[in-house]
Amino acid sequence: MTITRLHMSVTILIALVMHVGIAMWFVPSTPPPLAQPLRINLLAVVAKTTVNASVAVAEPPPKPKPVIQEVLPELQSDVKSPPEALQKIVQPSPPEPSTAPLDAVATVRYEQLLVAWLEKHKKYPRRAKRLRIEGEGMLRILIDRTGRTRHVTLQQRTGNRLLDKAALEMAQRADPFPPMPENDPRRQLEFSVPVAFVLR
Repeated sequence: MTITRLHMSVTILIALVMHVGIAMWFVPSTPPPLAQPLRINLLAVVAKTTVNASVAVAEPPPKPKPVIQEVLPELQSDVKSPPEALQKIVQPSPPEPSTAPLDAVATVRYEQLLVAWLEKHKKYPRRAKRLRIEGEGMLRILIDRTGRTRHVTLQQRTGNRLLDKAALEMAQRADPFPPMPENDPRRQLEFSVPVAFVLR
């Protein structure tokens, strides 16, 4: 009789755990909202990327109206001041230009295009391959709207000067990069890309 109760308790516990597991499977998880960083880190291997965040449409700020300030003359003991207050129109400083929100899907596609373009121009140094030298570094690249390279630095070294040189040469061979999308308001883009030299 105790074996039957024990067997029944274990069966109920297993059923309860399975129901909780199935219920947790269907609970949607909400991803955090995407921020728009100025610098972009790209992965060396292009992976499938899904963007589930909606991009808010920013309305342009209303044009500020001129502010009228009254300027009262200073009172001095020797000088008579005019009876009326002087008015001066003060123009407020123009609002800083707001950048239009970026299309998240188009941005991700462009980032993947940059990674694939750079990877296409990678050449493993023969000597490093012969000596079986491997390494991973990080390039930081600044391009303009047309895709022309403005600046390239080795943000993180690979651990071998042959591979460091090959990473920098890869960026030179990739110049010019594909141009930035027309709907991207930025004038230039700085991004970091990991570069892996791995023997297969």
